Amino acid sequence: MERNNTATGNLQQMITDNFQQLTGASLASFKPLLDTMLDNLTVLSRPFVNEEGAPKFTIPQLKLGASDDCCAPQETCPPHCIASITTNAMAGERVMVPFTIKNNCSVVKTYRVGVRELQDRDGQLATMQPYLNKNSVVLQPGASERVVMSIDLANASAGKTYTTEIVIREKAYNQNICFTLNLVDDGGTIVYPQDEKKYSRRWQSWKSHFYCEPKKAATVAGREG
Repeated sequence: MERNNTATGNLQQMITDNFQQLTGASLASFKPLLDTMLDNLTVLSRPFVNEEGAPKFTIPQLKLGASDDCCAPQETCPPHCIASITTNAMAGERVMVPFTIKNNCSVVKTYRVGVRELQDRDGQLATMQPYLNKNSVVLQPGASERVVMSIDLANASAGKTYTTEIVIREKAYNQNICFTLNLVDDGGTIVYPQDEKKYSRRWQSWKSHFYCEPKKAATVAGREG
């Protein structure tokens, strides 16, 4: 470090002396003075460069990114849906869709809750529309409350898909739960009743020794009962 400071001081002094000579010199003496300055710079720079003239040390480069203070932070927009619910149901059912709102803040929160119109993929309104059992909730810090959305599918048709949004709002911003309803053509569980004669047989199999008929009441002293 001391050697670098000495070299820098010598360089500054030589440049000062040369410029002082240049100020009072004629144009004819300008080139020799300039050559002398360049020679001095070459000599003084030898400790800092290699044979190819490249510097012997590297200058760190700053990598600027979104996290650096000199750059504006990247804006992150909130998601359109904070949650998604998909339900498969059959025509004629009554769908119950529960969801829970929880207050993760340290102060009391009041949220208004609503639901938009149910529409198909073409934007046509469904003949059945959803409704909520609550329009608002008041939550203490850490508390939660369940809200239920209901849809009566008595007049629905199978094979269609409907969507809507459940809207939760505190003050100025909507936070949505995206809901999708798929009307499927499903007959449910199929059961096969067996022939009643099978249950009236006294002997089911040699393995079980089981009788299906109820035992008759015993008689006492020639009297039934």
